[in-house]
Amino acid sequence: MGSSGSKQEESRDSPAKTGLQGPRGEKKILDLCETEEQMEKMRVLLLKKKINQLNQLSLLRCEIERIHRERGDSEKRGSRESRQEETSKERESTPEEKRYDPDDPTLTIVAEEDQLDFELDNFTSPRALMSCGHVVTPTSLTNWCRRQLDQGQRFFVCGMPGCDAQWSFKEVHRMALLTPDEMRYFENKIFENIKNCFDMKSCPGCKTTMMRNDFTNLCVQCTVCTNDRKKPFFFCWQCLREWRGPSPRTDRCDNKDCYNKPLETLKNCPDMTFLHVVGVKSVPSIRACTACGFLLGHDKTGCKNLVCPRCGKSFCFVCLKNTGVCCETSEPFDACSSGVAPRQTSIPVLKRVDWFH
Repeated sequence: MGSSGSKQEESRDSPAKTGLQGPRGEKKILDLCETEEQMEKMRVLLLKKKINQLNQLSLLRCEIERIHRERGDSEKRGSRESRQEETSKERESTPEEKRYDPDDPTLTIVAEEDQLDFELDNFTSPRALMSCGHVVTPTSLTNWCRRQLDQGQRFFVCGMPGCDAQWSFKEVHRMALLTPDEMRYFENKIFENIKNCFDMKSCPGCKTTMMRNDFTNLCVQCTVCTNDRKKPFFFCWQCLREWRGPSPRTDRCDNKDCYNKPLETLKNCPDMTFLHVVGVKSVPSIRACTACGFLLGHDKTGCKNLVCPRCGKSFCFVCLKNTGVCCETSEPFDACSSGVAPRQTSIPVLKRVDWFH
């Protein structure tokens, strides 16, 4: 009894143990209580670690959301500022409103709405009539013409629906009361938009882009090549080779195969007969624009007037007069009072001074 009771008490006082066989067959004794406590501690540690990981993920998620939110706000703000900047550029106008002198005898002052005030700026200047009969203020006219130039336009047209009037630069200058700075801006912008209309070529020696000063002489001196070579360098404006033969000349130089291809086209093109213009026959089928020299053909249909796609000049294909001049004595579908103009023997060249006046 004593021995049995002692073993029971020892069993109660001692931690529970169990035997396990190790990987090499050895016998291991594990204290179950200590093992359970260790496992519980491990579970607690793992749970804490998982909680920490979840907290870190939550913080990371919040940080990512914050960054995305700030980036989105920044992009929206940038987009809004960009749109505001673009709108500001689109509505770029003169710093101060300009005003007509109501006592100016060269103006036709009227008590009507400003028809070019498309942005509803309500300019307070007296209103005046343009040549086409529409009402403007100097600032609204400046803004409208500036917008056309900024969009690549080469000439000024009225902005009213159904009105295809073209205003001369001289009229715009006078009616818009252009300041010296605006004058320079308009001139430079016009030249930039129509520079491909001018007779500009590259020197065959140095490839510098040049314009001729003397349109009656094909022999052109390149100052860049002259300075580089330390002797005069001349080239032919027609064949773009170094000049040979005497000068000045208007037809060709002495280089082989130097001839004016556009002139040959005008000389050899066949005649045509209009289908809808009464009483007009034997008209050259190719004409050079009377302003810039661009070669144009007519499809025989429609009226006799054409608008040059390069410089915007409108002229009669039959008599070669400006459309307005021709229409003073004949209708668009009638024969011209001066008859059919002969074949052109020279190519017109657009001069900068001609454009502005």
